[in-house]
Order: sequence, then C-alpha cells, then structure tokens
Amino acid sequence: MKVTYKTNIDVYNELINLEDKTKVETDVLSYTEKFLKYNKNENIKKLKEKINKIHKIPEEVTVKIIDIKPAGKEELLAILSSYDLILDDKVLDSIIDILQGL
Repeated sequence: MKVTYKTNIDVYNELINLEDKTKVETDVLSYTEKFLKYNKNENIKKLKEKINKIHKIPEEVTVKIIDIKPAGKEELLAILSSYDLILDDKVLDSIIDILQGL
C-alpha cells in the first residue's frame, strides 16, 4: 500500500464536495476548516511544486510546511528539525518568500 500525504486544504476540498457525509467525514471537515491557512481555491499542487523546485524535500515535510505555513525562518527551522533536515539559509528564505506570497 502506497502512503499519500494530503494537506488540510486537499482534505477540505475532497470532503466539501461529498453530498452524503458520514459523522466522521463531517467532523474531519469541521476540523480541517478550523485550521485552513489558505484560500479554499488555492492551488496547493502548484505550491508543492514550487517548494520542491527549490530543494528536494520529502512529501510529508512539504505537506507539513504547507499546513503550518510558518511565518518566519525560526518556525520553518522548527518544522524541519523535527524531520532531522538541515537546509541552507538561502533555501529557507526562498520557502518563506513563497509562503508569504500567498
């Protein structure tokens, strides 16, 4: 079985379009809606591609960065350190610039 990682906005967009939601789906939709950091129409796939163009980061890390949307380098470093990743300052600044541009 292949593991796929989904951002909160991906999950939200999938669940919002379901006509008959189960209790669990309704709860998950409510949860994800509370933590959305982006416009509901934001193209997250393009955002993932932009981040991965700068530096090849594992998908799970990219998804976490997108979900948290760190405001500064310190927050981004905290996320990366939890995955034992160390990136160059130039790369960190580029990722923050992409996220702030949204």
